[in-house]
Formats: sequence, C-alpha cells, structure tokens
Amino acid sequence: MNLKNKISLIFVIFLNIVNLYFIVELSSYDEMLSYVENEGEKITSLDKTVAVFMFTSMINLLFVCIVFLKNTILPGNIKQ
Repeated sequence: MNLKNKISLIFVIFLNIVNLYFIVELSSYDEMLSYVENEGEKITSLDKTVAVFMFTSMINLLFVCIVFLKNTILPGNIKQ
C-alpha cells in the first residue's frame, strides 16, 4: 500500500470521526421545528433519524478501518 492510499484512508477515517461528533451533538436536541407554508409548524422527533445516521456512520467507519488495517498488516505481496 503506497503513501497516497494510506493518507486517503486516514482522511476518510478522520471525516467519519468528525461525522460521529456531529451526530452525537445532533442527538442532544429534543425535536426539530420546520415551517410549512400551508400547515404552519411541523415538529418532528430526531430519535429515529439520529439512530439511522449513527448506524450508517459506524458501519462506514468499521469498513474503512478494516480496509486500512488489512492493507497495513497484510501487504499485497503476501499470498493467502
């Protein structure tokens, strides 16, 4: 694995960690208020949205970390 691939994978891991930070911050809000033209106000809960974002972010982080560790620990010249 060359340096360019390692840097790009580390950058993606960093972005995923920042994404997790924002998801945790979003989970501290109780509800989201939006204004609809015809109906006035619409209040929605963020629990399900935060759960979906957290799940997809964790799966993405796990996948990228597995690829990074596989390419770091088992370089391409080793036959399995």
